Amino acid sequence: MTGQLVFNLTNIRNFNSEDFYVNDNNLEASELIKLWPNWFNGAVVIHGPEKSGKSHLANIWKKNSNANIYDLEDNLSLSCIDTKQNFVLDNFHNLSENDEEIFFHIYNQTFNNKKSILITLDRNKFNKINLKDLESRFNSFSSAVIYPPDDNLVNALIVKFFKDQQINIDPLVIAFITKRTERDYGAIFNFLKKIDNLSLENKTKISIPFLNKFFDF
Repeated sequence: MTGQLVFNLTNIRNFNSEDFYVNDNNLEASELIKLWPNWFNGAVVIHGPEKSGKSHLANIWKKNSNANIYDLEDNLSLSCIDTKQNFVLDNFHNLSENDEEIFFHIYNQTFNNKKSILITLDRNKFNKINLKDLESRFNSFSSAVIYPPDDNLVNALIVKFFKDQQINIDPLVIAFITKRTERDYGAIFNFLKKIDNLSLENKTKISIPFLNKFFDF
């Protein structure tokens, strides 16, 4: 399978560009990353739900642009951001109102230093920006959305998940799972983890009879 794959696994930190599967669901975001360094106003925003591949794309861009990554889920102090380097600001939806003015100044410094910023956020968790100057600037950034997965992407995510776990799965079993999982990145990940854990606990090969035993489809 060629292309790129969009699954950000918690136990396997595999952010290789060749493992990011591109299709219509994430093409817009993938192409926007490739436009760097010709980003309008020096920044772009990638919108996507949890487990949709935002961090994978961010790490691909990090490698290409020699950027730093700062994650707002880690109780980050914005004062640690180096505005003389390109950087990713992950989970921007966690930016507090008290930090909006600080980030506005950080953006201006970064822009003046001719560096770039990649912002990722979950728009389901993103409310609004209260600081008008920052809101205006933020709305000027180019942006792209990662959409819910279709059957082809679900199939690719399942293949990638079990490949990373070094588990061989019959293609018929993959097709069986594909038809029965939700079209939601987080739900897919949790479902596959549950299958994997049940297989380990029961020391049983993952098969259609195994799945029918433990799940009410």
